[in-house]
Formats: sequence, structure tokens, C-alpha cells
Amino acid sequence: MTHSRNMSRELMLEDIRDNIVIIKINKSYREGMSETELYDATRGCWKRKIASVEKADYALAVVYGIVKEVYQIDKWLPAENEVRETIPYNEAVDAGRIIFKGRPADEKIRKKYQNHSVAGLFKRGEAAPVKVILKPQR
Repeated sequence: MTHSRNMSRELMLEDIRDNIVIIKINKSYREGMSETELYDATRGCWKRKIASVEKADYALAVVYGIVKEVYQIDKWLPAENEVRETIPYNEAVDAGRIIFKGRPADEKIRKKYQNHSVAGLFKRGEAAPVKVILKPQR
């Protein structure tokens, strides 16, 4: 299969060499968002247990299958314990949800994932916005 330069490469499970969490932000994404807005949309607030995501080292901000940004996760915490600059906490919706604190990943990691497609890592009809992929333990 050939790829034109501006086309994203389809990442397969075996391409993933890091512990990652893929976060779909289709609804909150818009062209021209600031870095802070993209970060805030990606980091929370998610209906997961911290234990289910805490082994992930990186979060991929994904819009319609394409990785827009890669964040290094420093820690996960309850959403009510963290303030997002651009999205106010809404107790009615966000209570009991989780959020991560982090920063853009190193260039080497970002190059591996950014602008590539992860659409193939989702089964047809898989609707959950958060998917954890952990590299096999040796």
C-alpha cells in the first residue's frame, strides 16, 4: 500500500510500543483550537476508574481516527481536584469522572503517533471515547 506524503499512516497494534490511552475528542475538537484548548479537551473529564488508565504513559488526542497531539501523562486524578483553564468544571456532568495532568510528549514520541490514524485499533461500533493499549509485558 502506498501513501502520499500528506496522508496519515494507519497504525496497527504492533506499531504501539508504549503504554497509551487513546482519547477521542471528535465532539469538542474544532480547527484552530489553541494548544491549551486541545489539551483541556483531551485531559478530561472521563468516566473511567483511575486504575483502568493509570498504567498509560501517554495520551493520544484523536479526532475522527487521526492523532492530533500526544501528551505525556504525569498523573490521573478525580476531575473535581483539577482546574482546566478553558473548560469550567460542571458538577452535574463531571462528578465522579477523572482527568489527567501532563504536557506535550517529547518530539520522538510525538513523531511516532502524531498525524497517523488509529482508526483501525477500534472495533466497528466501539463507542467508548477512551481506549487503553498497554504494551505486552516481557
